[in-house]
Amino acid sequence: MKLIKWLLITFALLIAIILFNTLSFTQEQIELTPLLDSSLIDQSAVTTRLSQAIQHKTISFADKSDRKPESFYKFHRFLASSFPLLHQKLTQEKINDLSLLYVWAGSDKSLKPMLLMSHLDVVPVAQETKNQWTHNPFAGEIANGIIWGRGAIDIKSGVMGIMEAVENLIAQGYQPKRSIYLAFGHDEELGGEQGAKQIAKHLKAQKLTFELILDEGGSIVSNGVIPGIESPIALIGIAEKGYVSLKLTANATGGHSSMPPKHTALGEISQAIVDLENNPFPANLTYSKQLFNNIGPAMDTIKKAVFANMWLTEPIVEKILSASQTTNATIRTTTAATMATGSNKDNVLPTQASAIINFRIMPGETINSVTHYVTDIIDNPNINIEQLAGFGNNPSSVSITNNANFQRLKQSIYRVTQDESMIITPYLVMGGTDAKHYSELSDSIYRFAFNRFKPETLGQMHGINEQIKIDDYLDTIKFFREIILAMN
Repeated sequence: MKLIKWLLITFALLIAIILFNTLSFTQEQIELTPLLDSSLIDQSAVTTRLSQAIQHKTISFADKSDRKPESFYKFHRFLASSFPLLHQKLTQEKINDLSLLYVWAGSDKSLKPMLLMSHLDVVPVAQETKNQWTHNPFAGEIANGIIWGRGAIDIKSGVMGIMEAVENLIAQGYQPKRSIYLAFGHDEELGGEQGAKQIAKHLKAQKLTFELILDEGGSIVSNGVIPGIESPIALIGIAEKGYVSLKLTANATGGHSSMPPKHTALGEISQAIVDLENNPFPANLTYSKQLFNNIGPAMDTIKKAVFANMWLTEPIVEKILSASQTTNATIRTTTAATMATGSNKDNVLPTQASAIINFRIMPGETINSVTHYVTDIIDNPNINIEQLAGFGNNPSSVSITNNANFQRLKQSIYRVTQDESMIITPYLVMGGTDAKHYSELSDSIYRFAFNRFKPETLGQMHGINEQIKIDDYLDTIKFFREIILAMN
């Protein structure tokens, strides 16, 4: 009887703790404040300039022979003519010929500078998709309250939005206290090795560090993008995953396929792939917990109870997140077999077989730790494992969020949206941005672009019918004005 009594008491206590945590799991109370700068923006002029920017085909081609530097030179000249005050007031440097760095000197040299980033290049438009575009992808057409074309959201709107904000403030006679740097790399879509990485190296050589660095990465997503949440969510990236591709190679004698060995070279490679897929990297819910701590209070009661009591429900949450390819990528280093080769004829045993496995690396892991993990899982001395030549990088540094800079960024977003139902939360960026190259230059590197996405428009980034609403672009300009003023 005593055992039953203690079990009942324990169960009642457990229920009480769960209920208390659930009831205490509430949303942050937001007090909206007006814009720091409510001056009007010339809608016709700024939309026309973005339209013209899209018409410059600053495309990053993987094949060097397809690249056209002249497109970038023309875009440089367009920026100079479009923003005369900026180019008079700010100093300009060209980094590695095609990337741009501007400095707006502040009046108080004791303050650490801030850095606003974007990139000049865009991805190509696949030839087979051109007839699926509603408007020519490089015409920059303006129709139905929308600016259409490649770069509208990734991310000529960022380059132009920053410059419009600075030009606007200069025209008002504004002088910042804190120096403001503007950095525009030319090869972000190829990893930023020749652009942002060289700009960061140049700034580091000057022994500069920054109070805040802001790049693209997160956006505002609406109902349906994150299931169970009706409120809009502003996702601010505080870190991004690393990237490496490993090449697996197995050698064999070869011969005729009529007399195969127990395992061909391709069979050994295939087994290695299966072993890697069956043994995923351990889960790391650090960043998911931060996300759920912010969005969980807006969910229904059952989900709210789950995320309010992660001390108890974490194994369940991990299992649920692991079941979806989208959410699985948020909690672990991912493994993706992408390429394989074997024999060049159907009846010939391969003398060599290989496969390429791509990994997106969680913060806390490194290229070396991934390589060791893969070696241990495959456990086959006949398979050589090496990093694929070319691009590869460790995860970025993780920026802090319990500081004034993150609060300034949040308040700037709230002032522009004037939406107290909006949830603003840090998150882990799955893809790559130029910001990773600046890890040593600030502890407050944030990834956020003032784009708004619905479930049906998420695929437009790098996809067909890329576009931005004029109202959203005006808000982009307002946002950059707000963060400049907030930081000063």
